[in-house]
Amino acid sequence: MPIGEFSERSGLSAKRLRSYATAGLLVPAAVDASSGYRYYAPGQLRDAQLIDALRAAGVPLAEISSLLRDPSAAQLEEWAELIDIDASQRQEALRAARRLVEVGHDVLPATETGERTMPTLTAAARSDIGRVRENNEDAALCLDHVVAVADGMGGHAGGEVAAALAITLVEAAFTGQSVDELVAAVRAANRAIAERADTMAGLEGMGTTICAAGAMAGGQVAVVNVGDSRAYLLRDGELRQLTEDHSLTAELVRRGELTEAEATQHPHRNVLTRALGVGTTVDVDAAVHDIRPGDRFLLCTDGLFNELTADEISAVLASAPDADAAADALVGRALSHGGSDNITAVVADVT
Repeated sequence: MPIGEFSERSGLSAKRLRSYATAGLLVPAAVDASSGYRYYAPGQLRDAQLIDALRAAGVPLAEISSLLRDPSAAQLEEWAELIDIDASQRQEALRAARRLVEVGHDVLPATETGERTMPTLTAAARSDIGRVRENNEDAALCLDHVVAVADGMGGHAGGEVAAALAITLVEAAFTGQSVDELVAAVRAANRAIAERADTMAGLEGMGTTICAAGAMAGGQVAVVNVGDSRAYLLRDGELRQLTEDHSLTAELVRRGELTEAEATQHPHRNVLTRALGVGTTVDVDAAVHDIRPGDRFLLCTDGLFNELTADEISAVLASAPDADAAADALVGRALSHGGSDNITAVVADVT
């Protein structure tokens, strides 16, 4: 049910519901990618009222999640002790961070000769507002060790802010250490977006997708995604999609309830089941892939793959002489097919 109806039935204001989503306590069942509008399931009514009662009783937000799973009087009595434990863990994390700062940043694996084994990405990014939208809420990152795309949502300014914030944090946090580092960057972006949306006027309900690929030592790449932005790999002329969309229609296709063709015309095709900024926690899909020179990656927002078939994408990637030409051709072809959304493509060649 939409947030308005859920608010009326639960007795909680939409603003309060958004604050509980920001805290990770009551995450909407789905989010419309176009408008940022939130939908809840009827089964969440009881949780909404319980959360509100616990907050009125002064129970810390960090404890409410466990109380929702297993309500008990004993657990309420233990919350003060758990706060002390949490404080101790935070101190240990800060000590670990201090140790890392003291040893410096140059900790990437090296060969016996001291040379880095980090693969290099030769990448190019293109983004276009399209032929329908009034502003471009997409953002892209294009470096020699990490690339990413983000598709923002949530109002005139919110989507742009959310997408740019996600890209900025991925760029700042990923150094090529591990896939866990890239996942941590995405989760940090999620918290930052949620907190800014909750504290700044005009940004309520903003969020974004994210898809990022980072080169790591040993000839590997880490790929992470939340939402329906995608990563593809072209190897030896064969195109493979590396990510799964987190959308209502994608879930229905995976369950066999819709065909791919039906999904493109479904009235709820823009509803996401995961997005950054909806709550303080988020599930991040992550994988590590072996790579080799000659591999070509494509990261793109739905404005591209909603206009082009997989065969069209494969043909462009296979024929373009370099990443710049491939990105130009992909965005140009999507525009020629209608350009009904913002279109962003990052093409990265492994060297």
